[in-house]
Amino acid sequence: MTTATLAAGGDRIVVRSLLAALLTVAGSGGVSAQSAPPPPSAATQAPPFTVSGWSYERRGSDVHMFRCAQSSCGAGSKVSYRYYTGGKQMTLDQFRAGQEQIIKALEQRTPGQRITLLGVDGDKGTATPRMFKARRLTVTADGASEYQVSGLLIGGQGSASLISSARDEKASNDNYAKFAAAAKLVLAPKTR
Repeated sequence: MTTATLAAGGDRIVVRSLLAALLTVAGSGGVSAQSAPPPPSAATQAPPFTVSGWSYERRGSDVHMFRCAQSSCGAGSKVSYRYYTGGKQMTLDQFRAGQEQIIKALEQRTPGQRITLLGVDGDKGTATPRMFKARRLTVTADGASEYQVSGLLIGGQGSASLISSARDEKASNDNYAKFAAAAKLVLAPKTR
């Protein structure tokens, strides 16, 4: 497996390519990763990318969970992502409606919890690449609050769902941005 490193805002992002062809991202700080041998089993397989300062654990066969291991990302912060093969056919309006359904389901699952949708952003149209992002505030029955950014990134090599949560809204947004930048590299279309 080939590893490439991208420096982003003082953090190190390590990208492990599982793609069968050369992936090249042009521009300052670009990353290239060579094709890899067949991937190991899901249980031992490393995540497609990591960000320095975060501890990693695999959840099930396809969820990559990271926990903040340094003060700059906010104590207790978490980021998780999941990859999907193939492109998703979704519009911004469909994403927004899906977020409203998710909020209702989460509130029903945990009595006394209230979730406020703070905003939904995204690309219009259906061309790739595109990205949708929802920002939420969750307040539990005991008054504890947590900010989440939940997004869907759609690229030429598939799509990824990404969720960042933190006690602080800025930390949640900043952590999401770091991981989204790395996810975009993995999802970028193959180049020759």
